[in-house]
Amino acid sequence: MQKSFEAKYSLGMDNHNFSSGIDAFKQQKKKGGRKKIEIKKIEKSSNKQVTFSKRRTGLFKKASELCLLCNASMAIIVFSPAEKLFCFGHPDLEGIVESYLRGDKVFQPLESRERSVSYEECNKQYEEATKKLELEKKNLRETDTLVNGFNRRWWEDPIDQMSETELEQFMVSVYELRRKLAERGGELLKQAML
Repeated sequence: MQKSFEAKYSLGMDNHNFSSGIDAFKQQKKKGGRKKIEIKKIEKSSNKQVTFSKRRTGLFKKASELCLLCNASMAIIVFSPAEKLFCFGHPDLEGIVESYLRGDKVFQPLESRERSVSYEECNKQYEEATKKLELEKKNLRETDTLVNGFNRRWWEDPIDQMSETELEQFMVSVYELRRKLAERGGELLKQAML
């Protein structure tokens, strides 16, 4: 009876194959994921840059968490293998560095009043920059419109769809074109007679 039960529910696999399948799955699982690596200098420059980027992000994240959890003041200054500067500071990088350089044993944070002024100043600068950006975008659109206008043949535009001011500009342009053509024709005629 025992054999018939195993035969019925084994789904075509004997116990040995099934257990070896589980063992293979466990071995595959052990291969992926985090591994302990030997800490030694990386020789390949591309690997250095990738490792630096990933670990810098992790370092700054851990530093931020430590500052928030423990109410600590911290400054980190790092130069990459490509000699680029990366900084992290909480609550104020410059204040922490200045405090360290002065030899103060206790970091004195900015007064809340000074901090709010600087936030207000930053917000004001941000709003001004946003306004400048919008103005530049508007100027760019107008410039694009003008450039596209020069590339088209204005004399081929349908007259019946023009406004009164556009018709006036059209007439002025036609008269100006006529005058320039007459001048150029006269110059060519003089050159041909000489």
